Amino acid sequence: PSSAASDVYKRQPIVIEAEAVVHRPDEWYVEAASRGDREAFDQLVRRHQQGVINAAAYYLGHQEDALEVAQESFLKAYRSLKGFKGRASFRTWLLRITLNTARSFHAHRQAIKRSGTTATISISAASEEEDRGGLELNDSSGDPHRLLERKELQQLIEDAIRSLDDRARRIIILRDILGESYQAIADEEGLTLGTVKTRVHRARLELREIIGDFL
Repeated sequence: PSSAASDVYKRQPIVIEAEAVVHRPDEWYVEAASRGDREAFDQLVRRHQQGVINAAAYYLGHQEDALEVAQESFLKAYRSLKGFKGRASFRTWLLRITLNTARSFHAHRQAIKRSGTTATISISAASEEEDRGGLELNDSSGDPHRLLERKELQQLIEDAIRSLDDRARRIIILRDILGESYQAIADEEGLTLGTVKTRVHRARLELREIIGDFL
């Protein structure tokens, strides 16, 4: 890796922290960072690090692994800034890099093994037209039994997501966990809008098959 790219990550570790909102679009920082402005890329890291870590965590199931993947994803994004075409938003482009990196990380871990928010997903939607936005946070009571049930259900959902094939897992994470629009997913993945809606619908039905009896 280039020393410039490496220096960015020595200076800017992945740390979740409060940050004052800077009202400039991502594209402004992308353009500045592609000209070598490290502070501009630092701002992109601060702005998107939570979403990147969440995507990796849902894909992999382990926070420490997610942090490692997030670090690598930002490094890959930094190296590839000049290849950002703006077909979709920078966020969607970055999340695609993150999920690809998570997939490679998972495959590598599986090869090694062989050799030696409380959320419920809208899997009850019977059709694409009934989609109301993916995540539903329901019980806000402080009852310890209810909280335990929610924690167990959250773990069940995460395990179910990771049991999906890669294509279904990616699209559920992008749409229902991270809230990306159908159009943004279609633009970045090079798919038609109808194909994206169909894949989301099918993935939700798969999840319903897995965990429907527990809901």
